[in-house]
Amino acid sequence: MTDIKRNDTEIIRVSKREFKGHEFLDLRIYYEGDDGQYKPTKKGITLNPKLVGEIIEALNKEKDSEPEIE
Repeated sequence: MTDIKRNDTEIIRVSKREFKGHEFLDLRIYYEGDDGQYKPTKKGITLNPKLVGEIIEALNKEKDSEPEIE
């Protein structure tokens, strides 16, 4: 499990999980509760570990591109 600080009260937690015999990666936003413990939100994504290479390539490509105007 790896935590990435998003802001003063939130982290992005990256973890590897297993469900019904299948492994997957979960990237989820957690918030800091009143007790100081981080709690999961519904905001996140679950993906097949086989897609990690493609996703990293896409992220690297997009971070250096011009932003789309909406």
